[in-house]
Amino acid sequence: MAVFTGSFLSSALGRHTSVSLILPHDTKPEPSGGYPVLYLLHGFTDDSRSWLYRSNIERYATERGLFVVMPDAETSFYADMVCGSNYFTYITAELPAFLRDVYRTSVNRAKNFVAGVSMGGYGALKCALLKPEQYAGCIALSPVADISWAVASSTSLGSPNIWKGILGETMRLTRDVDLFRILSTGGGYASMCPRIYVACGKNDELFDQNIRLKDALDANRIEHTFEQANAGHEWGFWDVALQRGMDMIIR
Repeated sequence: MAVFTGSFLSSALGRHTSVSLILPHDTKPEPSGGYPVLYLLHGFTDDSRSWLYRSNIERYATERGLFVVMPDAETSFYADMVCGSNYFTYITAELPAFLRDVYRTSVNRAKNFVAGVSMGGYGALKCALLKPEQYAGCIALSPVADISWAVASSTSLGSPNIWKGILGETMRLTRDVDLFRILSTGGGYASMCPRIYVACGKNDELFDQNIRLKDALDANRIEHTFEQANAGHEWGFWDVALQRGMDMIIR
């Protein structure tokens, strides 16, 4: 296994950006069609290296022969920002194209997966719901499911400067940033949506909105697994849930 953190000039972001990679070059013979690729998204206060420091993702990738991609998205909520950079385009279009050019990663939907924690869990779900043709599965750990809650938060998560950058001066929620509106107006998701795994601790302040997310997935007949535990918003829980999600989603 090899682990790299580097940067390249992104046209979508208009600057250099960092990305961390776990490469399965010496773990297993390369399967037909290439290694499965997992895009692993960080949370609000983290960066592209956080998964390496706070979880056992390197070991899990080695055991499963995964090519893991951990991009940096700052506090963007993985959006194409009104006053800022185009992070959604970067994550779903430019970065995959770059990796295919440089590392020959698979273009096969069946070998591409997206996962994330908290803000990154939201980002993973957004990628899966808006670009279902690209991903075979999605893992969302304690995702920020209700974006209106985040905008109204009294913590740094709800900073007007952040949300004016993402949404514009009016901070009006649009369909492409609101998971519940995406689900309610998408139509046809049951037949095309990736498999989804969601896990959230019962002591997490996001738990109630995750239950609402589960109900919305049920209402749209989207294949998913929802798991809960006696845990809060914490890495110990996420590390275990990530393994369970990979076992269920990456087949």
